[in-house]
Amino acid sequence: MFSLIIFIAMAIAFAYGVFTQGWGNAFELGLYIFLLGIQGVALFFVGYQTVMSYSGLRKFKKTVIKEPKNKFAVLVAAHNEEEVIGQICENLKHLDYPKALYDVYVICDNCTDATADEVRKTGTNAMERSDPDKRGKGYGLEWMFDRLWELEEKGVIYDAVVMFDADNLVSKDFLKIVNSKLVDGCEVIQGYLDSKNPEDTWVTKSYSFAYWSTNRIYQLVREHLGLTAQLGGTGVTVSTKVLKEIGWGATSLTEDLEFTQRYILKTGKRVAWAHDAKLYDEKPLGFAQSFKQRIRWMQGHFDCMTRYTLPLIKEGIKQRKFMLIDSAIYLMMPSRSLLAGVLLIFTILSYTGVYKVNGFLGDIINRSVLLNAWMYACFILCYISLPIIAMLLEKKGKKLHWFVISYIFGLSWIPVTIMGFIKKNQREWNHTKHTRAVSIEDLEMESEQPELVLDREPVK
Repeated sequence: MFSLIIFIAMAIAFAYGVFTQGWGNAFELGLYIFLLGIQGVALFFVGYQTVMSYSGLRKFKKTVIKEPKNKFAVLVAAHNEEEVIGQICENLKHLDYPKALYDVYVICDNCTDATADEVRKTGTNAMERSDPDKRGKGYGLEWMFDRLWELEEKGVIYDAVVMFDADNLVSKDFLKIVNSKLVDGCEVIQGYLDSKNPEDTWVTKSYSFAYWSTNRIYQLVREHLGLTAQLGGTGVTVSTKVLKEIGWGATSLTEDLEFTQRYILKTGKRVAWAHDAKLYDEKPLGFAQSFKQRIRWMQGHFDCMTRYTLPLIKEGIKQRKFMLIDSAIYLMMPSRSLLAGVLLIFTILSYTGVYKVNGFLGDIINRSVLLNAWMYACFILCYISLPIIAMLLEKKGKKLHWFVISYIFGLSWIPVTIMGFIKKNQREWNHTKHTRAVSIEDLEMESEQPELVLDREPVK
C-alpha cells in the first residue's frame, strides 16, 4: 500500500520535473521524492509505535484469580518430537488446576518417529494423525477440533481449548490465570511467551531479548489501551463457543496471525493478553535454522497482510473501531531493527549535508522540521529506548547488553523480509527440530532471580 503511494508520488514528481526543469533534472527530482517517501514511511511507523508504547507503558497488575469454573482441552501440537515431548506431558500433568477440569491431548501429526510412544509412556492421550497432503500445525488443529466435537456427542464437553507446542514448558498457574480471564468475559487469550534456552547461543539471546521487550512494549501495551494483542502461535486459549461460531479456518504458515485477524474482523472483539500466564518456548540455536524459520514466518505474515490489511482498515473506519486499524498497521509494520536502521542512515545523510536538493523541493526540505537531522535523532532515541525500558520493567536488567547482539541479529530481517515476500504464495511447511531438555522448576527459579528494575512507575 505504502509502496503504491510512493510510486504515485514519484510519477507526479517526475512529470513535474519534466515540464518545469527538463528531462535532465526529472530523474533527480523523482529520486528525491522516492527517498522522501521511504523516510515518511519509516517516520510514521517509528512515531506511531513510540507514541503507542509510551501511552500504554504502565505498571503491570497481576490477574485477580477467580474460582476454577472452565473445563479445558489442552492440546499439544507435535511432529517428530520424541526428544522433548515427554517434558511437556509431565509438566502439564502437574498444573495448579483441578485435574477434573482439564484433559491433555497430544496431536501426533504425521510423525515418523516414536513421538506417540513417548506420549503414552506419560499416561497422556496420543492423537495420531496421518495426512501427508495436509501438513502443518493449522491442519493438525483443525483435525483435532473435529475430534473434540465428536467427544461432545459422548458427553465430554470443554469450555475452552488451550494450545501449546511440543517444545514448550508451562507455568503451573497458567490455567488458573486464563480461567480468570475467561470468567471476566475474554474469549481469546494469549499467554506470555518466554524463552526456554536464552543463554545457549547469540541467536537464542537475540530471540529472547526480542520476545521479552515485545511482550512489554507491544502486547501488554495493547492490553492496557484496550486494543488487541496478537496471537503468538503457542500459549493460545480460545473458547469452544468461538471455535464453533467462526471456526478455526487458519491453515497458513502463521496460523496464529491469521486467526487473530479473522477473530477481530468477525466479532469486533479483541484478543486478551495474560502477562502473568507464562510458557517457555525453545529458540533455535543456530543462525541458519533461525533464518529458515523466520522466512516461514514472513511468508505467512505477507500472506496475511495482503489478505487482511484492507478489510481491517475498511471495517475499522466503518465500525469506528481503532483496534482494527491498529492491527492493520501491525501487519504492515517492518521490523524494529530495519526501521531504526533506515532512520539512522538518513540522520547521517541529513547531518552531513549529503541529502540536498535545489529549487522548490529543496525549499520544502530545508524548511521541514521533520526532515531535520536532530529531529531524526530524537525519533531514534525515543524508539531505541523502548526495548531498554521494557527489559528493566521485565526484571532483565542484567541482560541489557544483549541489546547490541539483538540489533545486529535484527539486521538479518532485511534479507528475511525480502525472501518472505518473494515466497509469500508458497505454503510449504518446514519442521523446526527441538532438543533442549530442562525442567519447569529450573526455568521459574531463574526467572525469579532479582534484577535491576525501575523503582517507580513510568510516565503514562
